Amino acid sequence: MTFDSASSAPSTEPAFRPLEGVRVLDLTRVLAGPYATMSLAELGADVVKVEMPGIGDETRIWGPPFVDTSSAYFHAVNRGKRSIAIDLSSEAGQATAEKLLASSDVVVENFRPGVPERLGLAASDVMARHPHLVYASITGFGRTGPMAAEAGTEVIVEAESGLMSITGVPDGEPVRFGVAMVDIATGLTMVNGVLAALLERTRTGRGRRIDVSLYATALSSLGTVIASASAGGGSPRSWGSAHPSIVPYRAFRATDGHVVLGATNDAMFQRLVASLELAEQLGGAEWAGNADRVAGRDLLESFVQDAVGQLTVDEVLARLRAHRVLVAPVLSPDEAARSEQARALGVVVDEGGVLVARGPLVAGRPDGLGPAPGLGEHTDEILAELASEHGSFEIQEVAR
Repeated sequence: MTFDSASSAPSTEPAFRPLEGVRVLDLTRVLAGPYATMSLAELGADVVKVEMPGIGDETRIWGPPFVDTSSAYFHAVNRGKRSIAIDLSSEAGQATAEKLLASSDVVVENFRPGVPERLGLAASDVMARHPHLVYASITGFGRTGPMAAEAGTEVIVEAESGLMSITGVPDGEPVRFGVAMVDIATGLTMVNGVLAALLERTRTGRGRRIDVSLYATALSSLGTVIASASAGGGSPRSWGSAHPSIVPYRAFRATDGHVVLGATNDAMFQRLVASLELAEQLGGAEWAGNADRVAGRDLLESFVQDAVGQLTVDEVLARLRAHRVLVAPVLSPDEAARSEQARALGVVVDEGGVLVARGPLVAGRPDGLGPAPGLGEHTDEILAELASEHGSFEIQEVAR
């Protein structure tokens, strides 16, 4: 069952803003960095996003579709931030950036190698001037090694790390993730590091350098695959929706859609057999153990597909749920966003007709973030704050 509106249920939880009073200077663009800093904004941080005048984060033009003058993509990962438009390559822009650094607790950047040094924002120099800062960098391949200077976008890292080789259908072409999961996982890893560094600073009074790469995140996510292969499990390959060591555990086609089902232990497998009335085909001792089921994967799955293929999605769900077997319909993202469960948790909310997904820590709670900012929308406001904090300076200095 779905809802026509994704408006979340009325919140009964208090606001969760443990980073109230923490300022984050956001020097990032595209996805991993903006996702990390938006996550910090959801936790109460004041995130100041620095953008190039007239250009901004290039994802502003990654459309259609657009929301106001920026892409829906940009709005999805920049909610609740304030935008200041300054040219960091100019002397005036760098002077303003220095004032921002002095008034910030965290700086997050994902510049290409060599760019921070050219802009006077090298981590060692910045931290020497502002030892209280947590300086967080996101790179493609890290700061050392033979690939440190290489461009590391999501699809490049998926290819280099081995992730792409195990994604897709058996014997098919390499497939990238449907969502940039390496970028998102890298952003969340960065958030963990920032929070830990802020906690450490309460004891030491000093910030810390944090460096997270998409490549390290991707390899780390492959931990179980790498371990299995090195322990004699054979060369990893793509499995489609299936699992290399659990059978059955994949998507099957019903008469009006697809369902995912699985039996993760022997008792559940017996319940699956009963639910689909497959005792004659799969009720024998030769199917009782998981290793036997893995060995006979093709034949077993053909029996399951024959049974599921005669039923509607709702019929499969009813049968398997009644027997306590893992099962779910394969929904589209829009269907999932409008589901009863998404509404109950407050994960997806409707902001002026645009559905936006919220972080799981703040889902169901008021966050007060509001939409993503327009390019330079808060420039005058932030400059006024800097003048109050550090003494007046000419507005035109920032070379907007």
